[in-house]
Amino acid sequence: MKNLGLPLLLVLIGISAIGPLTLNGVLPATSQIMADLLTRYEVAQLVLTVFLFANLVSQLVLGPAADRYGRRPIMLMGLLVYIFGSLLCASAVSIEWLLAGRFIQGIGGAVCAVLPRAIVRDLHTQDRAASVIGYMTTAMMVAPLFGPALGGWITDQYSWRYMYVGLAVLGALLFVAAWRYQYETMTRAQVQRPAFLSSSAILIKHPGFFACLLMQAGTVGVYYGFLSGAPFVAMEARGLSASSYGVWFSIVAIGYLCGNLVAGKFSEGVGVLRMVQLGFIPHLIGLALFWLLLPLNHPAALFLPMLIIAFSNGISLPSMFTMGMSFRPDLAASASGLAGSAQTAFGVVLSMLVGYLLPFSTVWLFVVLSASGLLSVVGLMMTMRSAQP
Repeated sequence: MKNLGLPLLLVLIGISAIGPLTLNGVLPATSQIMADLLTRYEVAQLVLTVFLFANLVSQLVLGPAADRYGRRPIMLMGLLVYIFGSLLCASAVSIEWLLAGRFIQGIGGAVCAVLPRAIVRDLHTQDRAASVIGYMTTAMMVAPLFGPALGGWITDQYSWRYMYVGLAVLGALLFVAAWRYQYETMTRAQVQRPAFLSSSAILIKHPGFFACLLMQAGTVGVYYGFLSGAPFVAMEARGLSASSYGVWFSIVAIGYLCGNLVAGKFSEGVGVLRMVQLGFIPHLIGLALFWLLLPLNHPAALFLPMLIIAFSNGISLPSMFTMGMSFRPDLAASASGLAGSAQTAFGVVLSMLVGYLLPFSTVWLFVVLSASGLLSVVGLMMTMRSAQP
C-alpha cells in the first residue's frame, strides 16, 4: 500500500478546505444579496440551506460510487461540477438563479467532505487515521479561518459576486492538482459491487454506526444552526457590519483549529472513544454559556460560546469520523458519505427552522442549538453503550 505522501496530503487539505470555505465564506453577503436581488432574509438565507441539501443528496450517492468505481474518478468529476456551480452563482441575476447555482455547487462540493477522510482511512489504522485527519483539518482550516473576514471585506468593498468567481478559480486549481497527484488509494480487495445504496442499508443497521451517526449529527448540527442564524442575530438584530461579522466569526475557526491540533497530537495515543468523551466537556460548557451571556448585546456573547464549541468539535470530530468508517473498513467511503448526509440533513432542517423562527425572536437560535446539543449527548451515550463488551 502506498503512503499518503506530501503532494497528495496538500491536495486533500485544499479540497477539504473549499467545503467549509464555500459554506461559511459567503454568509457575510446575506444583507447585500437581499438588497441586490430584491429578496427577504428567509429567502436569501437559503443559500446555506440549498447548499446543505445538495450536499446531503450528493454524499449519499458519491460514497457508494467511490467504493464502486474508485476515489480518483469521483474526485475529479465532483470538482468539475463544483466549478460550474460556482460560475453560475457569480452570474446570478435573480435569487432563483443564485440558489440553482448553489445547488449545483453543493452537488460537486460534496467530494470535499466524503473523499479526503475515506482516502486517509484507506491508508491508515483507526487511531492513526484520527490523528492524521486532525492534523489535516488543522492545516486546511487556514482558508476558512480567513474566509468569512475576506468574504465580508469583498462584499463591503466590491460585490458578493467576486467571492463566487474566486471559488471557481480555486476549484479549477484544485482540479489540476488532483489530476496530477491524486492516485487511486482503494485496493482491488476493497472494491465493492453492491446494489445502489445497499451499502448504506448495511451500515445503518449496525447499532454502533447508528449511534455514531446521531452523535455526529447533533454535534455538527450546533455548528450548522449557528451558521444559519448568526448573521441575522449579529447583523440584523445587533447591528454588526459584514466586515465585523467576518472578523468575529474568525475566532470560531480558531477554536476549531486549536481543537484539531489537540486531536492530531493525542488521538493515536488516547484512542478515539476517549477523545470523543473529552471533547464533550467544552461542548456542554459552550452551550451553557450561550444562555448565561444571552442578556449581553456585545458580539462576544454570541461568538465566545461558539468558539468553545468549535474547540470541542475540533477535538472530537476526527475521532467520530474515524469511528464511523471503522465499523466496515471495506465501505469507508459509503460510511463517510452516509455520515455526511445525515449531518447535512440535520443541518438543512435546523437552518430552515432557524430561518423561520428568528424573525419572531433571536432567542430561538439558542433553543435550536441546545436541542441539537442534546441529540449529540444521546448519541454519545448510545455509542458508549455499544462499545461495552
